[in-house]
Amino acid sequence: MNKIRSKLRHFEERVHRGLTQSTYLAVLKALQKAPAKLGPLLADLYPADIADLLERLPRHLREEVLASVPLEHLGDVIAELEEGVKEHILQILRPEEVRVAISEMESDDAADAAQTVEDITDESGPDAADLIADKQDKNLLDYDSESAGGLMQTEVVTATPSQTVMEIIEYIRNTEDAMPNNPGTVFVLNDQRKLVGTVSLQRLIKAPPTAALQEIMRQEPLTVTAHQPRADVVKIFEKYNIHNLAVVNDKQELLGRITIDDVLDVVQAEAARQQARAAGVDESEDLFSPASHTMQHRLPWLIINLGTAIMASAVIALFENSIAQITTLAVLMPIVASMGGNATTQTQTVIIRGLALGQITRQNAFDLLKKEFLAGGYVGTILALFMAVGVWLIYQNHMLAVVIALATLANHLIAAIGGWVTPLILKKFNYDPAISTGVITTTFTDVGGFFTFLALATWLLL
Repeated sequence: MNKIRSKLRHFEERVHRGLTQSTYLAVLKALQKAPAKLGPLLADLYPADIADLLERLPRHLREEVLASVPLEHLGDVIAELEEGVKEHILQILRPEEVRVAISEMESDDAADAAQTVEDITDESGPDAADLIADKQDKNLLDYDSESAGGLMQTEVVTATPSQTVMEIIEYIRNTEDAMPNNPGTVFVLNDQRKLVGTVSLQRLIKAPPTAALQEIMRQEPLTVTAHQPRADVVKIFEKYNIHNLAVVNDKQELLGRITIDDVLDVVQAEAARQQARAAGVDESEDLFSPASHTMQHRLPWLIINLGTAIMASAVIALFENSIAQITTLAVLMPIVASMGGNATTQTQTVIIRGLALGQITRQNAFDLLKKEFLAGGYVGTILALFMAVGVWLIYQNHMLAVVIALATLANHLIAAIGGWVTPLILKKFNYDPAISTGVITTTFTDVGGFFTFLALATWLLL
């Protein structure tokens, strides 16, 4: 690990242009006409930019780009890839290239990549543990990806309480190849390797050179155990505005650290996951994955949507005679359902966010329902008045105005209840509320809105 740090520094200190549109087009042109020019083009890009480039390229062009990436930088590029593209890249690389790439990664990225290789190869392929040389790094494979241990890296700077500030600074200066990227924090351990304090590099630089670490360290530092859910880790970083978090075992012995960049990746990935799964899409899918693979992920969700659409159509069919007699109903009923759908989206978003942040408990859930029900009533009343006035002005039918107003109010109340109850029930049964709440709550408002509007119209107008 880090044995080519000086080469990496040279690579990163070159003039950085980033993956601009002109660079992207130049790469495409080189791929078509002059592959020899790929090397100089890629040399000015950070590993994250090359990863971005690979994600934009169709699959058949990626191998040629990879051939122009220096082998010693390949691990940094792979570490920056989205999961679906990472799987494809690890499949097309030769086994020796995979081993070299993993050996140059930081421990947490190496464990993730090794596990991916094991998952995508058959039984004759290598085990994840075989791809990781360091015994300590192999232990990272034992932790669930959703736990703090799954985010942890083992590269840390440690010291004893009696060591001085100058000794640690000299150690960091003289052992560059053994240093983690962005060390950030010195973890102070006693003779039993138990964590007794931390010192940020900022405090270390400002402290007197002869001061012992025990005089300037933060005692009783924030920690997390390796098996705690990573949601707890995100909350700690968010609450305390820290950059490094120590991971310990039950004996308070230091196992590793979690850095702010890994937490940022988690937050971004979670946001992308919720957005993708709300639409029935796999967030880790390669943009250029085979169409058959895409179909397998999308079809089940669309079948569910088909079922909910049939339910809504069945409700409309119950009132077919009413619609035939008053054709205006066909014009107005989509408005009622649409407004209810938007209202339930607002409520469910509040509930899902509250669940994710741990703000909703058994004790306050009913109070939240009352608040959302009242808010739905207020909003529904105002919109109902607007709708009633508009319908009366257009159709000169006061009873039709009453029907649209009552249906609008009722559907907003249905939206409040549906948007509240659905995420809580899914959470209760250990389903991710972000995945299927949308289609269920939309069914509430579509079916409820159509039924309420058409039933009221049948009762009051016919």
